[in-house]
Amino acid sequence: MFLNSRLLRLSLFQFGLGFSVVVFTGTLNRVLITEEGIPATVVGWLLSLSLFVAPIRVLLGARSDTKTQKFGYRRFPYIWFGTMMVFSGLSAAPFSLLFLSRSSTIGQASTPFAVGMVFSTLIFLIYAIGVHIAQTGYLALVTDIIPRNDRHNAVAFLWVALIVGQIASSLVISWWLEEYSPFKLVQVLQSSSVIFVVLAVVAVWKQDPAGMIEGSDENSFGRLRAVLSDGRNRLFFITVFVGTFAITGQDVLLEPYGGQVLGMGVNETTRLTAVLGAGMLVAMLTAMATHRRFASPLHMALLACAAGLLGFGFVISTSLHQSVPMFAAGAGVIGFANGLFLIATLSIVMSLAETQTAGLYVGLWGLVQTTATGIGTLIGGLTRDAATQASASVTTGYTTFYSIELALTVLTAALLLVMMRRRAKSADEARARQHSSVFVGLTDIPGG
Repeated sequence: MFLNSRLLRLSLFQFGLGFSVVVFTGTLNRVLITEEGIPATVVGWLLSLSLFVAPIRVLLGARSDTKTQKFGYRRFPYIWFGTMMVFSGLSAAPFSLLFLSRSSTIGQASTPFAVGMVFSTLIFLIYAIGVHIAQTGYLALVTDIIPRNDRHNAVAFLWVALIVGQIASSLVISWWLEEYSPFKLVQVLQSSSVIFVVLAVVAVWKQDPAGMIEGSDENSFGRLRAVLSDGRNRLFFITVFVGTFAITGQDVLLEPYGGQVLGMGVNETTRLTAVLGAGMLVAMLTAMATHRRFASPLHMALLACAAGLLGFGFVISTSLHQSVPMFAAGAGVIGFANGLFLIATLSIVMSLAETQTAGLYVGLWGLVQTTATGIGTLIGGLTRDAATQASASVTTGYTTFYSIELALTVLTAALLLVMMRRRAKSADEARARQHSSVFVGLTDIPGG
């Protein structure tokens, strides 16, 4: 059975991370855009900063594979330092609200906009780097601990913990902010930082086996070159990029859409995160229960695309019908699509990783996914502002980007079909090569 005490304790990291995700990328961005009147492009820039530091995932992931760090551990030092950076970013986040809200006023006492942006960028950057370091070390540790055959269910279970954390925190935060005030938001941000650091330490304490034999950086980066030199692997990571962009690019716009187009309050739009999380939770449970029925995780990813098309259709139709229930349904279906796509692609990567390469593989996956999410967030804000200005309609600004995401979801499905066809044609040849290949490739996907 894949579920044991070690995995249950590891899941606390994901549960705590759920608190930071909700308050940092959900509630805070809605308050900055809607209550404080900060342009969505500015908020999109702040939330997309993780894009620029995403390569740190591969660099430090590879080092954690081959270098024993302080006290004889490989993964724990990265998780620890990353966790403390997340804690620092969350604790300092209220200052970004102060800087940007003051810089949006006119008067001698106001903070210049450039100064507010510099300090806010620094705060968001600390948070982004911390998430990269901590999560890469964490996923590599999970790969070390969990046997290969159990990794699919383990990944799904850990993301269930993340979504449960998001749902629980969104409900608590929506209740706390039923009567919004900046002081209450400060309390929420700093309480979330404490919750995360405590749960993260409990989750990983003494989980990392000590006394690992050191290797060399060249070996890990040699494997990285082998991954990227294979056309099938390049196609896979391109598909991950396009699919992640398509499904997650709207995250920064979800709550502002509800506030500006449908007139929903702060507490109501915060509950949308719970709806989105519920959709992801259903996806995780579905993946755990039915993954053996899929010929390959690629088929699960294709199902995710179909769900994404349905969800974006609901959201776009909301602008015509002004229906909050339809909007909530669209958010839930998009969450389901996001969950299935994430589990499918991460299961592929973790099934191919060994103890000596786990950090490298999950780091590369994290780099691609985070880059796609960051670019999607930035382009989402830019598109919303540009389309709104061109059409003089805030509704058009939002639906324009949702339509772009719908088209990219169709492209992702087409790429998945190409991968399936190529994989079927080359299966016999790949099986003959698998014992001599440095990186087996997509033909080794479980169920293939």
